[in-house]
Amino acid sequence: MDFNSWNTFWDICFGVLVTLIIAANVLTIWIFFKQRRQKRTYSLLMSLAVADLLVGIFAVPFYIKAVVSQGYTWYVISIGADVFTGTTSIDTLAVISLERMFAVGWPLRHRTLNCRVYVCAISILWIIAAIFTTSVVLPMLNIIGRENSLYYIVLISGIPLIAICVANFVVWKKQKMPFHNQNHIKREVKLAKTLALITGTSLFTWLPFQILNILFTLKVTQNFHLIELTTFIIKFLQFSNSFVNVIIYPFRIPEFKRTLFQILNFCLIPFERSRNEVSPSAGTGSVVS
Repeated sequence: MDFNSWNTFWDICFGVLVTLIIAANVLTIWIFFKQRRQKRTYSLLMSLAVADLLVGIFAVPFYIKAVVSQGYTWYVISIGADVFTGTTSIDTLAVISLERMFAVGWPLRHRTLNCRVYVCAISILWIIAAIFTTSVVLPMLNIIGRENSLYYIVLISGIPLIAICVANFVVWKKQKMPFHNQNHIKREVKLAKTLALITGTSLFTWLPFQILNILFTLKVTQNFHLIELTTFIIKFLQFSNSFVNVIIYPFRIPEFKRTLFQILNFCLIPFERSRNEVSPSAGTGSVVS
């Protein structure tokens, strides 16, 4: 099987990934919506889950369609969906890191923030993603020039990355200082570490594709014979970013784990009842010799 071209293997891999992304993020949105504690921080995680859900609904299927059809229209649509969801995700991760920095470094001021601040922050994230997506898609349609495309890629990747690094460094420094309200700060620091792990994992799966974009723009990959295989692997890694968060949540967030187990127990109860009802009758049967 030639893995350097699209085939059944890649169909199955990306198809399974779409199913996992959609199912996991729908479950994540519902669980975070039901939480009573940390409602404001969880609203940012819900925004991240919505962006990841759109990856499974639009970005991955559009990418498959673009690769299979080889049509330029589907290619542009795929790029637009990919850029919009990816920009929203990385910007949300940056805002989550800054919010945790504010919660750990200035807890009293953080408590005074109301829900409107979070609603405005989330709205601005999606607006910025829409503006950046437009600035990327329009040059592909020859509506505006492509001269600054590399600068756009570096800018949209660099600013959130710098914000994430600075925020996590501040959290690391602040957690080593003595606090008056130790229990509250410990809880905030624990959540900050969890979100830092999520951010690090997301960057690990997201950055290779951004590096590949820069290499494409600089025309470094023109003579690379395995470029198709490399692209498929990196795209699969990038799209898997929308699923790995759901694997981390149960291990690091007790409320998420508790609600998830309640859902699983609720789903398993009918099967347990049916099995218990069948077992006695199975044991009373006679054997005809």
